[in-house]
Amino acid sequence: MLKMEPQRCFTSISLLILLAALVHCSTQNKLQIIPRREQMYLGETQTFLCKAGSEGSMKWLDDKNEEIENEDGRYETKKIDENTVSIAVTADSRQQKVIKCHMEYESGETEKTQLTLKIIERPQFVGDLEKQKTFSAGNSVQLPCQAKGIPLPKISWIRNGEKVSSSQGHISVSTNGSLHINNIQLADAGVYTCRAWIEERTEEVFKHVSVIVNAPPTAWFQDSALNVNSKSVANLTCFVTGHPQPKVTWTRGSDPVTHDGEKYVLSANGQELSILQLDKSDEGEYTCSALNTFGHSSSTLILKVIEAQTVSKGVVIGVVLLIILVLLLIIDLTCYRTKRRGFLMFLSGKVLRNQIPRVKLEENEKKASADKSYVVKISRVEA
Repeated sequence: MLKMEPQRCFTSISLLILLAALVHCSTQNKLQIIPRREQMYLGETQTFLCKAGSEGSMKWLDDKNEEIENEDGRYETKKIDENTVSIAVTADSRQQKVIKCHMEYESGETEKTQLTLKIIERPQFVGDLEKQKTFSAGNSVQLPCQAKGIPLPKISWIRNGEKVSSSQGHISVSTNGSLHINNIQLADAGVYTCRAWIEERTEEVFKHVSVIVNAPPTAWFQDSALNVNSKSVANLTCFVTGHPQPKVTWTRGSDPVTHDGEKYVLSANGQELSILQLDKSDEGEYTCSALNTFGHSSSTLILKVIEAQTVSKGVVIGVVLLIILVLLLIIDLTCYRTKRRGFLMFLSGKVLRNQIPRVKLEENEKKASADKSYVVKISRVEA
């Protein structure tokens, strides 16, 4: 076995003890700020602890290395024990905060650790965004939408489940988040939704605005004339737009048409008129009128009643006789092809007292054919 020299052995042992002491010292004296949170919401209060591995003098410092003292609405410090202190930090401004924990051990050694707090803010709307806005048709209007947050939220608008692009025809979104509608019409009425969102934290808020568009009524028929058969029902449909909902009335010429359930039937909204049991006296001009507080509109339809063509009794009898005659001809042809004597032949023989040449001819042909066959047979015998 090799022997180690005493001096070299002592040196190795000394190094091992020093390394162990350094490891122990670094473990014991390491400062920790708990929790290691790096973000705080504006207005939020968070308590942090600073823990040391051994006893000593501890204090909190700001970013200028000045000791932090208790201050309402900003800081509140406490000593927990000889190696633990706490501080309650309130995010009272948008500026980030730096807190440092300083430790002076009894050995005279000092240690410092710090935590930088980034201040963030959830998106929220600025000002009172009205839940309902009313406009008159034809005007250019604006729906403002502003939001704040850290970082500054993005603004977008949604209508009928689809995002409104920054430039979409007469509807557009400005850089400040406002929605612009040029020459607003009835079709633009509906619910618009403003969305404020911070993409990096997937935080978003919504605000809904109901847009009402007032407009004078417009009344029209799909066709200007209608032809209907008599004894049937004529359905007249008048298409009406406008807001507030227009009141619809009907006239025939200058006479008002009202619901009576027998001759005239009107739908609940008054836009459909049914005329029962039509006759020639129902022909004429029917006018649909629509009225609301912003105006009046009317449209006229011309109704023509077509008399149904009736078939006379004589024509019916003639058709029946013709059908019977056709049936008799079919039966006669069938009999002729099978029994050689049809119904018409029977009439000819019994009533007109005639013989049918065709029948006699066929009998002669049969007789001749029989004789011929007989001769052929005899000739064969002689052969």
